[in-house]
Amino acid sequence: MPNTENIKKRILQVIIRDLELNIDKDKIEIASRLDELFGMDSIAIVELVVGIEKEFDIKIPSEYLTVEMFQNVSTIAEHIQTFIDAKDNIR
Repeated sequence: MPNTENIKKRILQVIIRDLELNIDKDKIEIASRLDELFGMDSIAIVELVVGIEKEFDIKIPSEYLTVEMFQNVSTIAEHIQTFIDAKDNIR
């Protein structure tokens, strides 16, 4: 089971890969607001959700797709950890 730091690194990789950003992941502050960093719009959020679901082999329920979840990499990682834990408990 991945830990939160590993999840954050993988989320950064998804952000850069799926949003096709030309930026070094080491330059992104984990606590930086995504909308301020990348101008995240609804299309970018959908692309990010799809990328995260594929990366972590999870399904994010629509009720969790909130502005609060996508504030920054840390808030996304906290939610992803919850979904991974829930998936592991089902197995």
